[in-house]
Amino acid sequence: MEFGSISLLAGGLGMFLLGIHHLTDGLKSLAGDGLRRVLQRMVSGRLSGVFSGALFTAVVQSSSAAILAVIGFVSAGLVTFPQAVAVMLGANLGTTVTSWLVAVFGFKIKISAAALPMLGVGAFLWLLARHRLRATGAVLAGFGLVFIGIDYLQLGMAGVDWQLDRWAGSGPGAPWVLALIGALMTVIMQSSSAAAATTLVALAAGGLTIDQAFALVIGQNIGTTATAALAAIGGGLAVRRTALSHILFNLVTGVVALLLLRHLAAAAVWTGGLLEDDPGVMTFAVFHTMLKLAGLIVFLPWTGKYARLIEWMTGRGMISAVSRLDPTLAKAGGPIALEAAWRAMAETTAVAFGQIRHRVRGTAASHADLRLDLTLIGDFIARSARDAEDEGLSARRVRVWHAFDHLQRLADDFDDPSMPFPVEGGRRETVDRVVSALDAWCEWWAMPAESKGGAPVGQLEEASQAMRDLRKSQRDGLLEALAGGRARPVDANARLDAVRWLDGAVYHAWRLADSLDQAMGGS
Repeated sequence: MEFGSISLLAGGLGMFLLGIHHLTDGLKSLAGDGLRRVLQRMVSGRLSGVFSGALFTAVVQSSSAAILAVIGFVSAGLVTFPQAVAVMLGANLGTTVTSWLVAVFGFKIKISAAALPMLGVGAFLWLLARHRLRATGAVLAGFGLVFIGIDYLQLGMAGVDWQLDRWAGSGPGAPWVLALIGALMTVIMQSSSAAAATTLVALAAGGLTIDQAFALVIGQNIGTTATAALAAIGGGLAVRRTALSHILFNLVTGVVALLLLRHLAAAAVWTGGLLEDDPGVMTFAVFHTMLKLAGLIVFLPWTGKYARLIEWMTGRGMISAVSRLDPTLAKAGGPIALEAAWRAMAETTAVAFGQIRHRVRGTAASHADLRLDLTLIGDFIARSARDAEDEGLSARRVRVWHAFDHLQRLADDFDDPSMPFPVEGGRRETVDRVVSALDAWCEWWAMPAESKGGAPVGQLEEASQAMRDLRKSQRDGLLEALAGGRARPVDANARLDAVRWLDGAVYHAWRLADSLDQAMGGS
C-alpha cells in the first residue's frame, strides 16, 4: 500500500470520526433534556423500552449516549433494571441507522458535492452563533465532515486489496478470525460506526468480499464490549450491571450470528437484491440490521430473567439513593443527575429526622453515616455537569443547594453534646406535634412514587412555629424562676439549651423539607 493511500485513509477516517463527534453533540444539544424526559416517560415495558432505546439512538446517533441515559435512569431510581435492559436492546438496534445513512447518502445518493458547503455553513454557525443555532451548526458541520471523510476513504481504498484471505484463510474458521479482526478495528478506532463505515467503503471499492464484510461487522459489534468494560471499571452498581448486560448481549449475539452466518448472509443478499444492490453497500446495511434484530429476537422474550441473571452475577450491593450517586451519572449532568441528588437528599433527610426523634425521646444515636452521606452528596452535586441548563433546571439546582445547607446545619446540631430534650409537663403537646410532623414527612417519603401527593411541609412549618413559641415562653418562665430562687442556674441553662436546640433543629427540618418540595422534579 502506497504512502499516499495510507494518508488518504488516515485523513478520511479522522474526518469521519470528527464528523460523527460533532454530529452527535449537535443532535444531543438540539434534542435537549426534553428527549431524555420523553424517553423516561415512554419506558413502561419491554416493547416500549426497545422502541425508546432505538429511537433515542437513531436521533442522537450515539448508542453511548443512550446507554449513559439508561445508567442515569437506573442510578436515579427512575426506571427498573429490567426496563433498562430493554432500552439497551433497542439502543443496540438503533446503531444500524449510521450504516444506512452511509450506504444511502454516501454511495446511492451521493451528497458529497453538498458536503463542503454544509461544512462551511456549519462551522460558521458553530463558531459565531449561540444555543440552538450553534447546535445546528455542529450538526451541519458533522454531516459535511462525515461525507467528506467517506470520499477520502474511497480515494484511499481505490485499488487496495486487503488480502484478508492470507490472515483468515478460507476454511470454516475464517469467519471467526475475521470477526476477531473486526473487534480489533472497533477497539482501535473506539467507534463501531467508524469501523463499519470503513468496512463498507472497502466493500464498495472491491477490497473485500461481501462474506468477509459480514464477518467483520459481527466482530465490530462484539468490539463495542471493550468500551462497556472500561466504563464498568470503578463504576457503581448500576454502571456495572448495565455494562455487563451490554457485554453478554453482544457476545452471545456475535457467537449466534457466526454459527448462523450462512443463513443470515443468504437472507441479506436476497433482501439486498430487492433493493437493486448486487450485493454491496445496501446488502451490508441489511445484514447489519438483521444481525441486531437477531440478537433482539433471541433476548427480548427473556428480558426479565436476563435482568435477574445480571443482578445475581453482580450482587445486590448497597441499594440506596446515596449509593447510586455514580461519577458517570455526575458527568452526564442534566435533570437525571439532579433527580438522583434530590432522591439521595430526601433519603438522608429521613435519616436526619429519625435523629431528631431520638433526641426528643431521650435516646442517643450515631450520626457518622449522615456525615458520610452528606460528603458524598455534596461532591456529587458539585461535580455534576451544568452545560446548557435551562432556567427551570438552574432554579431546581439552587433549591437543592438550599436543602443541602439546611441538612448540613442539622448535622452540626447533632454534634452538640447537650442533653436530649426533656419531655415533661406542658411541653409534651408541642413535642408530640413535632414528632407527628416528622413522622408524617417520613411516611410520605416511604410511599410509592405513584401514591405520593404533596409533601406535608405545612405540618413541619406549624411545628416549627409552635416550637418557637415554646422557646420564648420557656425562656421567660425560667428567667422568672431564676429571679425568684425557684431554679438553679445550672438546671435553667440546661433546659434553655435543650429548648434552643430543638427549636433550631425543627426550624432547619421545616426549611429542608420546604426546599426539597420546591426542588422536586418528576419523582
